Amino acid sequence: MPRTKMIAPIRITKAWSHNLQDVDLEIPHNKLVVITGVSGSGKSSLAFDTVCREGQRRYLESFSNRARQLMGKLGQQDAESIENLSPAIALDQKTAVRNPRSTVGTISDLHGYLRLLFARLGKTPDNSTMQRSDFSFNSTGACEACGGLGVQDAIDPSLLVAQPEKTLREGALVITTDSGYVIYSQVTMDVLNQVCQAHGFHVDIPWNQLTEEQKKIILHGSDRIEIPFGKHTLESRMKWSGITARPRQTGYYGGIIPVMEQILRRDRNKNILRFVRTGPCKKCAGTRLNSRARGSVFAGRNIVEFSALSIKQLDKVFCQIESPQAAALNAIKKEILRRTALLLDLGLGYLTLDRAAPSLSGGEAQRIRLATIVGSGLRGITYVLDEPSIGLHPADQLRLLRIMRSLVNQGNSVIVVEHDPQTMLAADWLIDIGPGAGTAGGRVIYSGPPTGLLLETDNPLLLASATRSHLRGDAPVLKPTARKITAGFFTLSDAHLHNLHHLEVAFQLEAFNVVSGVSGAGKSSLLSELQTAVKNSHDPRLGKLITIDQAPIGRTPRSNAATYTGLFDHIRALFAALPRAKELALGKGKFSFNNKGGRCEECEGAGVLRMGMHFLGDVEVPCEACSGQRFGEQILSVKYKGKNISDVLALPLSEAAGFFADQPRLTRFLDVLVELGLGYLSL
Repeated sequence: MPRTKMIAPIRITKAWSHNLQDVDLEIPHNKLVVITGVSGSGKSSLAFDTVCREGQRRYLESFSNRARQLMGKLGQQDAESIENLSPAIALDQKTAVRNPRSTVGTISDLHGYLRLLFARLGKTPDNSTMQRSDFSFNSTGACEACGGLGVQDAIDPSLLVAQPEKTLREGALVITTDSGYVIYSQVTMDVLNQVCQAHGFHVDIPWNQLTEEQKKIILHGSDRIEIPFGKHTLESRMKWSGITARPRQTGYYGGIIPVMEQILRRDRNKNILRFVRTGPCKKCAGTRLNSRARGSVFAGRNIVEFSALSIKQLDKVFCQIESPQAAALNAIKKEILRRTALLLDLGLGYLTLDRAAPSLSGGEAQRIRLATIVGSGLRGITYVLDEPSIGLHPADQLRLLRIMRSLVNQGNSVIVVEHDPQTMLAADWLIDIGPGAGTAGGRVIYSGPPTGLLLETDNPLLLASATRSHLRGDAPVLKPTARKITAGFFTLSDAHLHNLHHLEVAFQLEAFNVVSGVSGAGKSSLLSELQTAVKNSHDPRLGKLITIDQAPIGRTPRSNAATYTGLFDHIRALFAALPRAKELALGKGKFSFNNKGGRCEECEGAGVLRMGMHFLGDVEVPCEACSGQRFGEQILSVKYKGKNISDVLALPLSEAAGFFADQPRLTRFLDVLVELGLGYLSL
């Protein structure tokens, strides 16, 4: 283990970020430091918003003038002083890569080494020379059909059918207008009937009674007879004023789906995307690469077959792989095995290299990035991690601790926000924030070696520590209530998604069921199979299916507690009904930071501008135009009980419950959120 030069600890004086209450604290360098406390106590405010943010600011001082200008936009530190900081890198739950072009292989660098391997040692059928970029699905190796995404959008005919028991004329298709015109058909119903009659049927037969060939004619076209195009007949157009009606163009009926596909190639039309399903690309079978890249072979496999291996399988293959060109192979082999060893230590051996990055959980993505950073060999950095144990089985926790310890041994400082008892006790230094959440937290209860928190004490603040109670085993344990369950079981048969081996599992109804196992055992796969089975089941005992997973709430990063619960709809309606809003003709839609006309256009309602800083990750700086308030001046001039809509969104849920006490539609949601312990979150 290399000797670490002793340096002065990070000294924080009177930090007030979010709910921190003028915190004074020293954090040692070159140690594994764990910051803990109940949810909402101020852990992240200390670790990310105080230490990490200021570390990024200081690092920018060594950059160009442009970077120093950005540093100014980051704002002043939320503390009286912070001393002895080193450059900081954040690995939080937002680390998850959502780019559909990224895979486990690309974000771990393993795919990069495979590309290098095939460029140097791959054998092509025509003995041609290939470059690394020729094996990249983000470059010249991309499949021509899907552009390297591995998937293609295709219109699903079943989504076009609204009421199969009805005829075309009665509106069997979703895209039928009130007047009886089928959008995208480019012909009137009577003309479409002529096409059908040319094939021996008509438009007044119920859709579910048509043959597949007849449906295909309506959806994909016919070249049997020429017909006139247009939504309106010549007779009706003759009655229009101001235009000269001309005869309609004629030709063969092109079909509905080809017309929709033509529009999609030109424009991602939202109306058409309703009828699109995404599936594997037919040309590359979902492999993302073109035939030339797939044709190159090394050690009996092409790069697609290597990418289909799990990290554990890849490690085993490269431990045994040999080549006559040993010198060229060994350097690449060494780097691949170094990375697979780190990923295996982090409990990620079950992931395949071709696994799409957006499908990873926050914990999985964070651990992959952690492995990449350990492999980089950087020194003198402060790494700030956000609950890296999420999704990790306790049996795998020791390996994660070894990785974090190796970062410290390389000459770095590691600060971890964590709830896991094993990580707390393994730390060099433990900081407990609390004692409660929100305004009831934000104070340092304890700072020192973990064992010190467990000692007997008469200090009221320490006695109030939930962390201390749990580590000492003093906390109450919820015991199951004995009750007779007579609802029976729902049995799932032949579950074989991913690594499941055709399981048959019984789940008890009207009971609390738990699925457990080490990381990658198949827990999520089993629940996914269960969801599918429940959806397709006609069992009268099963009611509504609700899925709660680790996906971010809402559809976009802009979603928050107010938008996700529907509270914001009621709040916007409340503001739009105010006299000032009516005076300015501001409707409900204007009180959204997602809509033009109400939001700040400089930041498009985000309140911040995001700057990419490479290894530091993205840095967010407050928008100067709206000072982070997200809305334009007119919207901010409308006030309810003295607060504008930006002020209201900044309220903690616990305060909002009191502020809107006279609004039953709002308090119904707010009271539940507060009861769930989320009162410290802002709307």
